Formats: sequence, structure tokens, C-alpha cells
Amino acid sequence: MNILNSFCSKSLILLVSLFLLNSCGDSGGQISKGHRDAIKIQCEDSSDPKACGIEVRKNFIEEGNEFVILEDGELDKDQIRKIKMECIRQKKFGLETYNNCLQEYKTAAINGTLFEKKFAAKPKNNIEDLEESVVYIEMVLTNYTKEAEYVFGSGSGVIINKQEIATNCHVAMAEPDKETLIHARDEYNWDFNNDKIRNLIWIKLLNGKEWAEAELTKKNINKDICIIKHNPKDLFKISMKPIEKFKSFKNLKKGSFVRAMGSPGGMIGHTSTGDIQWLGTGEELDRNFGGQLLEAFDKDTKFIVHGAKVHSGSSGGPLFDKDGYIIGLNTLISDTAAENIAVSADHIKELLK
Repeated sequence: MNILNSFCSKSLILLVSLFLLNSCGDSGGQISKGHRDAIKIQCEDSSDPKACGIEVRKNFIEEGNEFVILEDGELDKDQIRKIKMECIRQKKFGLETYNNCLQEYKTAAINGTLFEKKFAAKPKNNIEDLEESVVYIEMVLTNYTKEAEYVFGSGSGVIINKQEIATNCHVAMAEPDKETLIHARDEYNWDFNNDKIRNLIWIKLLNGKEWAEAELTKKNINKDICIIKHNPKDLFKISMKPIEKFKSFKNLKKGSFVRAMGSPGGMIGHTSTGDIQWLGTGEELDRNFGGQLLEAFDKDTKFIVHGAKVHSGSSGGPLFDKDGYIIGLNTLISDTAAENIAVSADHIKELLK
């Protein structure tokens, strides 16, 4: 004890162990697991991650920063859970950015504005097993220079094996439009000529809070079926529980029960039910689109028209039958051909061959 007290009275040097740094105490407040995660990511490319971590934390404190504490009695469990979920991706940019995120959302919680944006409640029915195999997808502009993100699109997907997720190509291959780029430039001062900016695909389970990156690996644009690969990296990874039961298009019947899952309008985990209203090919369905459908789809594309409600954000989400077999991916909405249209899961299996 005397040795430790003596040591604590001196200036800390870079090679002090993390245990001793914790024991000596500091003016920065309590460090959480989230802070430690952010430090680990910030130092992942260092030749000596442990020494880097000590230096990052030491500099953070010497610059007058304090670790934001969520579990200090000011917030309830729902608020804490919400803040941690909102800030989890900010760990990618290191300790200070993550801590600033916590502070921003904690202030909002104290001011009563944390839950101003309303989210759909988790469906109260027995679909938990299906939720474990369905992901929410965000298409994001990531500015590494400004340490910030800009979400420009979203959709859904279904896990089909231990590494891969099926979704629509118009989700996985989305690009920011001109309006998005102008907004990022003017409102957030992004310099597209000099800032380091990349498009990223982020994924999370419908019933989860962890995020991971994904990359496009396979595509059939004329069937609107793309495969993205889960790309686990350090702390950014999700549990991959695949849907292994596919039902062939030839075995489907009109009037059969279906369940759609996805995230329309940002309602992550939304589900709806209905029945199959029509089955046919792109060539047959094209008459309801005034000849425009075949500009994007092959004429032999197999389509399922159904009554389970979907909307923007549902794209790429699975359509299940009553037994939990995947029968398609929700792809289109139309006022001329009923309203909700899925591409057959047969085309997913074709792409995997």
C-alpha cells in the first residue's frame, strides 16, 4: 500500500500499467466499458496498443475532459439503453468523439428531448426467432476527417448463412443523391475534395443493439437481389443466425398466409401479415406498370403480390410463410398491381450457386 501511495503522488509516465492508472484515480471521472472499447479501437493500429491506450486516456484527462457517466442516478434504464445504442457507432472514431456523443444524448435526456423521435414498439407476438435472422441496414456517408456520419438510405435484409445477408440491390448499391451531398457540404461543412469520405453499409439485428459493417459481394441487378457479407471487425460484429428454410415459388398458392418483416419509415422491427394475392413473372406483371417494369427486371423474374403492408424501408426485408420459411424479399410497392410486391426467394438461391 505504501508503494502504491508513493507512486500515485508522482507524475504518471507512459509505461505505467492500466491497473495502476486506475488505482491512482484521476480527475476525469469513472471510465465505462464503452470508453474502454473506444480507446481500444483508437489504438488498434498502434504497435503497442496498451501503451497507446494509456497515452490516449492521459491526454484526454489533461485536456480537461471528463468521462460522461450514465449510471449516476440522473437517468433511468430506458434512457441509458437508448443513449448507449445511439452512440455505439461513435466508438469507431475514438474516445473523445464517443464521450461527446454520450454527453450530447445525456443532455437531451435531462432536458426531456431524448425520445422526441418516436419509434415503433417491438411487436408483442411470437416472432422472436425470426427477428434473430433479420437485419436493419443503413447506407452511410462516413467522413473520417470530420469524424461524423450521414445516413442517406436504409432498408432490410435476411441472414442466409453464417456470413451472408440477402437484400435488394437498390438498398445495397444505393448512392447519395445530389441533395444529400449539398446538405452535407452546406450544413455540416464537409469538403468532398479534401475530406476522407467513404460509403459504408451498417447492419444490426432487428432485436439487437450491436452494429457491424458489411460489404457487397454478389449481385443480380435485373432480379434486384444482392448479397452483402458480414464484415466483423473488433467490437463491430453481430450474431449471425441464418434462415435455412426456403420455399420454392412453384409450391406457393394464392390465399396462403404471409408475414413481412422490415423497418419501414425507420420503424425497426415492424411486422405485418396478409396473404398471397397473385403469383407470376415480370413479363406478366409488366402490364400493370405501363411497360416500365421490364426496364429494371428480367421478364422471367418471379413475383409475389401480397397483402402484408410494406413501405419505404421495407425493401430487402423477408417475406415468410406460416411455417417461417422464406419465400421472397419485399421489393416494390405499387398502386396499380395491388400494393406490395416481393421477388421470389428462388432468385436468392440462384445467386448463391
